[in-house]
Amino acid sequence: MFDIKRVNSKLVAALPLMLRQLTCCAPALMQRSLLQLALNRFFQPELAGGELSFLQGKTVLISVTDLNLEFGISLHGKQLQVQLKPAQQHLLLKAELADFVAMISNNTDPDTLFFRRRLQMLGDTELGLYCKNLLDSIGPARLPAAVSVGLNWLAQQQSALKSAKPAIDQA
Repeated sequence: MFDIKRVNSKLVAALPLMLRQLTCCAPALMQRSLLQLALNRFFQPELAGGELSFLQGKTVLISVTDLNLEFGISLHGKQLQVQLKPAQQHLLLKAELADFVAMISNNTDPDTLFFRRRLQMLGDTELGLYCKNLLDSIGPARLPAAVSVGLNWLAQQQSALKSAKPAIDQA
């Protein structure tokens, strides 16, 4: 018999490995361009209103540890720029994919992840607070409906997988 929960858990567990292989194989220019396009579209209202000026001359490095993906975000004029291997960083935000998904989908508060040592923030803490407050003010409602539904589903599956893992490990 077909067990959708088992399929979901296997898919969610394999997702970081699949995405890590994709980031290893995809050309750097394509990765940078897609990230830059997505970020500039998502933050268009804030860019137009100058609300991201705190990023001027600063680089925030995002590290998705289980994907082996790192990229820097900085502001140049009224556009966000992405670098895959930035020469400098002012702030490092480091977590696994599941934790970033949980934050983006508003299923877990960044402070909770930080105090549980699932999210690392190293460097300019004032810059980190600006970033956190900005993201808190936007929330996931701005995401396209399909992306929001997909992220919520993924966050729920990852949460279920994490809570089932101790039981699986004990068996």
